[in-house]
Amino acid sequence: MIFFGWGRRNTSRQVSPTQALVLSYGYVHVFWLFRVSFGLRYALATATEQGWATRPMSPEEVAHTGADRELTLGWWWRWGLLVGVGALVVLITMASLFS
Repeated sequence: MIFFGWGRRNTSRQVSPTQALVLSYGYVHVFWLFRVSFGLRYALATATEQGWATRPMSPEEVAHTGADRELTLGWWWRWGLLVGVGALVVLITMASLFS
């Protein structure tokens, strides 16, 4: 959608030739620029003869391996919509106080 949209996305990083770390998250966006992401989940994907097998990772595992620092979303992609809404509220409040 052009103005408003939502969905789920995955991003991954290769750990070894047969394994990849996958970050899955949901998002809501306005004009593709202002986005808020939620439900970050990590999984370890392993290549098998039948395809990819994934195993969810607990928050402790993710923190222990350092994956939460290596494979994460930037602050703008995580909270950009809330920053935009907050700026709009501040502008409206300032305009009403000084008019």
